[in-house]
Amino acid sequence: MKHFAVLRISAALLIGLLALSGCGSLLGGGARDDLFRFGVPHLPARPSTTVGHSPMPRTISLLRVRFAPEIEGDRILTTQGARALYMKDARWVASVPELFVQALGRQFGERVPTIRLAPPGSATGALQALQISIDRFEARYPAEGAEQGPPAVIITGDATLLDLRDRQPIASRRFTVEEPVTANSKSGIVAAFDRAVARYATQFVDWTIQASGAELMDVRSQKGQNNEQ
Repeated sequence: MKHFAVLRISAALLIGLLALSGCGSLLGGGARDDLFRFGVPHLPARPSTTVGHSPMPRTISLLRVRFAPEIEGDRILTTQGARALYMKDARWVASVPELFVQALGRQFGERVPTIRLAPPGSATGALQALQISIDRFEARYPAEGAEQGPPAVIITGDATLLDLRDRQPIASRRFTVEEPVTANSKSGIVAAFDRAVARYATQFVDWTIQASGAELMDVRSQKGQNNEQ
């Protein structure tokens, strides 16, 4: 697609860098890149209805989130089969890892304020840690020869909850989210990224609550049994 800048990644992908058909109307020339963000709530957070003293949040250490090299920066990635291209004249307002971690933190704050994600240096007292790796964060167009249309945003990655007392995994899960793009335009693609990140973060937070809570319940049960002996 002549309106996309070439992604400089592996030789296998470079072989296939050609124009994605049907996408020529997305962008024109311009001296400045349009900046976009994802993961920002569209509605104000509802005020808390909790009465009285709120419990101190439980801290979970968030280890450095690993991203595939081609999605670690601030470029907006599109793919079609083995072809990979960055959208021209469009960038995220910050790097994908930075915006993604912010989105996760907001979801935890909104859905479960009793859990606080913290980097290792400020995770004093944490008994658990989260290791996250994201391998796909892209707008994928239909394969060549298929009926052409808007892409779908794909986010895939793995998460592991670790016990910091012995560095052993407590639970692991692979997450996959696919969000259709309703309009083949910059704003349409960015909006789909925003929806996909919200779905991914919601699934991730719900899984973390269940996995970390179940493990803590086991620890408390074991302590109770030991006290009775």
